[in-house]
Amino acid sequence: MLAMVLNHPGDANVFDPEDRPIPKATATKSVLKIMAFGINHAELITRAGGSPDVHLPRVIGIEAVGVIYETSANSGLQSNQKVMTLMGGFGRAFDGSYEVYALVPNDQLYPVESDLSWEALATIPESFYTAYGSLCKLHLNQGDQLLIRGGSSSVGLAALLMAKTLGLQVTVTTRDKTKVTKLRQFGADHVLIDQGELATRTQFAGVIELVGVTTLLDSMRHVKPNGYVVVTGGLGGQWVLPNFSPFSIQGYLTNFQSTHVNAGLFQAMLALVAKHHLSLPIIQQFDLAHVGAAHAALEKPHDLGKIIVIANTN
Repeated sequence: MLAMVLNHPGDANVFDPEDRPIPKATATKSVLKIMAFGINHAELITRAGGSPDVHLPRVIGIEAVGVIYETSANSGLQSNQKVMTLMGGFGRAFDGSYEVYALVPNDQLYPVESDLSWEALATIPESFYTAYGSLCKLHLNQGDQLLIRGGSSSVGLAALLMAKTLGLQVTVTTRDKTKVTKLRQFGADHVLIDQGELATRTQFAGVIELVGVTTLLDSMRHVKPNGYVVVTGGLGGQWVLPNFSPFSIQGYLTNFQSTHVNAGLFQAMLALVAKHHLSLPIIQQFDLAHVGAAHAALEKPHDLGKIIVIANTN
């Protein structure tokens, strides 16, 4: 089988194709036949050498959709069953999605029933789970006002789509004026151009902070005294806030990470997605051998949605 291996950090051309044997199922792990997966910013960071906990060589890729190729008798899974997987060390502690078949712990394979194409299904796992987990942290009620800081990212767009199904009033931010019209078409009630400080006096019941600590203090200035700010992303490229005082917190400050997936929360997300037929637009599509080109596409200015790689065509 084809595996696109990261042997050392580098640019988008760094991946080495290798012909590897298909792995064998064990008592605790099943073989996933990967049909498709989305490309994530976290993978760009890993590829460039920014993930010191990822030991190379490694097949990276933190999410995938596909079918069970081989499993043990007592795994609770069935051959050809449609599943998703994400995080939990996938593509970081052990080999991930940039290959045709992957060996995945049984408890990290989540059954899914969907008539969506593999391409559309591949837009869901990481983006929608992260967005849904963040929304749940905010304790919002129908009609409440939500601010999504970094709303043109894939997680931001997923959060917007789900928030509108929950009856929330949603304001999103973007640095790109060309994306304002499309964000409104996807349901945003208001779109703000983000220049580090927001030109609004609105106090929001909840804030999803996807830009990260570079805009966190400003986000906290825009939350109600009893509202929540959940830090979910680091699109701003900074992870630590220097000289931070806890007394600067207005409302409640928390965070959500998809590192360890809660199976119940994941299934609740899938139910909401299925009920409202949600998925992200597909920006571009590549085959596995050209995963480096997919990385290059994500690094350039691009439209709203997700870049997808097809690993199997049958």
